[in-house]
Amino acid sequence: MHFLVSIPLDKALADFVGKGTTEGSMTIGSRKVENDIITGLFPNLIAEKFYTSAETMLLGDQVILSTQSVDQVFGEVLIGASLTGKKILFTKDNDISNLLGSLNIPSYEFAEKQNIISKILAFKKTPSQEVRVDIDHAFPVKGIGTVILGIVTSGKVKVHDQLYHSSGKLVEIKSIQSQDIDIREADSGTRVGLGLKGIEHSEIEKGDVLTKEKVEKRNSVSVKTKISEISKEKPQSGSRYLLVSNFLHSNVLVETFENDILKSRLEKSLILQKNDSVFLLRTTPPRIFASGIVL
Repeated sequence: MHFLVSIPLDKALADFVGKGTTEGSMTIGSRKVENDIITGLFPNLIAEKFYTSAETMLLGDQVILSTQSVDQVFGEVLIGASLTGKKILFTKDNDISNLLGSLNIPSYEFAEKQNIISKILAFKKTPSQEVRVDIDHAFPVKGIGTVILGIVTSGKVKVHDQLYHSSGKLVEIKSIQSQDIDIREADSGTRVGLGLKGIEHSEIEKGDVLTKEKVEKRNSVSVKTKISEISKEKPQSGSRYLLVSNFLHSNVLVETFENDILKSRLEKSLILQKNDSVFLLRTTPPRIFASGIVL
């Protein structure tokens, strides 16, 4: 089984979970435990691009938070993690009970460092049927053609599957690799390299997706929001925020906000599917102040 986890703080903890390679703004590490594989996502540029921490938390099925340094950034990431509704696993470096008392976190626990791996593997995932691959890299390979690196974020992909790229092109999966091994299919949570037929690498960008059905890019979006009580933010018409969705982000201009439904225009058109999870970020702490579900 594959386990996809976000480790938005503490590079040493990320390396412990699974050392990996730097892929732009994110380090993607892995660890094999018998027949299970853990893929860890760590944001490299959190100081310069805070939204990268939001990306990892949206992509991961679990969030692993180090309590090694309980500072302002920790507090901001903790608020973001609480807004995901996902299971949070804390290290036992420092007592944070006073912070947890002010947040509504549905599922969390603490673990010593040596027990973190077993705690990750104990997580029970909810099976997903709708096929989706989120892409972060594309390049040509001699003898293969176009290859993409990405994460199967939903469903299962198989060799010879035909999927739609964000451009609307129908492409075929010629080959699948995971952990440098050729495989015939890949489940949700798997970091994959896919050989594709029917598209050039130059037509693919970070944030593109492969899906079973065509998905149109949006210039506007409606989001059912959940706003952190700590941020005390009520979006107003004309307010500007940053919307983050997996590997994608765009500035948005609020048009209306009524009954927790935020309608906004996107500065950059994005592939957003119904029920996608998103974060809304502002410029003042706590920067991650709201999460939402795309309508």
